[in-house]
Amino acid sequence: MSKIVKDYKPELFADLKKLSEDVMKNGALSSKMKELTAIAFSIAANCEPCLKIHTRRELHLGATKKEIAEIVGVAVLLLGGPADV
Repeated sequence: MSKIVKDYKPELFADLKKLSEDVMKNGALSSKMKELTAIAFSIAANCEPCLKIHTRRELHLGATKKEIAEIVGVAVLLLGGPADV
């Protein structure tokens, strides 16, 4: 989120952070599964910062590099070759 939003509308950042925490906590799907999904969506959205954040979180949750590579493979399969970039 931009520095301007953080500095001048901090409640928006706080609300987004709370939403993220609520959505990504363990539920019917584990946090690990949700972060793997977020990696695939980050690739689909072509959001490199998102990809870095969710990959770091996924590793922190105990995912292996092989698991992450497999979800990247699924994203590339469904999005086509350009997603590989």
